[in-house]
Amino acid sequence: MQNKLENLREKMDKSILKDVYFDDKQHQQVLNRIEKSNSQKEAFRLKNKFNALLSISVVSIIFLGITYFVGTQLNVFNELETKQANELKENKEETVAKPSNEKTIYVPPKQEENYNEMTKEEILTKMINTVDNFETATGEFKMHYGHPKGFSVVEYAIDLEYFSGGFGKRTNKVDDNQEVTSEYYTEGTIWTVSEHTKSYTESKYGEESRRGTPLKIEDAFSVDSEGNNVTSYRERPPIGVANETLFPYEIASNYTRDLNKWEIEKQNEELLGHNTLVIKGTKNHRDFQSFRFWVDKDTGILLKYETYDANGDIVDYLHPIKLEINVPIDSKIFTPNLEGYKKKEL
Repeated sequence: MQNKLENLREKMDKSILKDVYFDDKQHQQVLNRIEKSNSQKEAFRLKNKFNALLSISVVSIIFLGITYFVGTQLNVFNELETKQANELKENKEETVAKPSNEKTIYVPPKQEENYNEMTKEEILTKMINTVDNFETATGEFKMHYGHPKGFSVVEYAIDLEYFSGGFGKRTNKVDDNQEVTSEYYTEGTIWTVSEHTKSYTESKYGEESRRGTPLKIEDAFSVDSEGNNVTSYRERPPIGVANETLFPYEIASNYTRDLNKWEIEKQNEELLGHNTLVIKGTKNHRDFQSFRFWVDKDTGILLKYETYDANGDIVDYLHPIKLEINVPIDSKIFTPNLEGYKKKEL
């Protein structure tokens, strides 16, 4: 095999390579080209390594950025959730710490004052249907009937709408003596409590809807076949001490059923923050001959009244001390505290 290779070189030198000139210079050029080719390959390899390293670095930076962003957001979310949890806990603790009044207090809509001109028929219709014209009321007034000495002070609170209950207290005063009687009603039960005797009575009443049919004047006041007056009244709650002012049905019947015996003296007069219509009329009575009413134009509530004798002196009166319409009332006051009181059988 070695002889053949030696012969091959000899043959090529004499044939194919006989005209090729290859001295030291060409030899050096070949070596230089080989070295250059190797350098280019090395540079290419370095470039590839650099690109790969750069790509890895960029990807790493992006990954670190995403990791930081996610971590930051998770921390924000955790803080938000922690804050919300703390607020919820605080709200629960506040709810436990504070007594709940939502179940005992009803807040009615605010009552607006009426300044419109009203006719006799309109104001009388209001008076005989007051039960339709307000939801809650609290008040106090001073009252006197006839010539006997003394007077009464009445306080009351009533809810017609939500809890259907009421409280009234009458203090009768004569000279230095006084007697206090209180009335309560709620959920079908009435209590009458005497502070003087430390006793009370208890009875039941039918809870009927206050939203009956409004009465017209001709339906409320009529005359039977024998010429006797017949009167129909609207429903009202069993709180007698406040009937004279809140539900003045009998007074309206006795004094104003005859439209010819009274007149509107003044359309608008302010009284305890309420706008009233003033009525003046005549009445054939043993003790007095004329009267004057101050009627709340919104509700028909008889806010104030006075009767006068022939000399113009006051005989009977109801003078208001306070009246608040459609205000929040705690229904707890509709049930008496009977500790220390003895029950009297009816």
